[in-house]
Amino acid sequence: PSGHRAYTPRDIEWISFVIRLKETGMPLEEILDYAKLRELGSCTLSERQQLLEQHRENLLSHIQQLNQHLVALDEKIERYQSGKVA
Repeated sequence: PSGHRAYTPRDIEWISFVIRLKETGMPLEEILDYAKLRELGSCTLSERQQLLEQHRENLLSHIQQLNQHLVALDEKIERYQSGKVA
């Protein structure tokens, strides 16, 4: 009646998880797919696990790529610091 929503700890946990998926680069479409599967219940556990495992692989690949970029930047900075850049 007051217009205020009451969230359970489980609701907060779900919202936090969705935010984490978004912040780690999961496309919105995949987040929605995951949410739909979740609504269907435990019969979708395998499919949800598969979605999360694929996202994990994508995330690991992205982290590896970022680390390679970081190494390249560090090497360039080192060359500037040593005066070896023309």
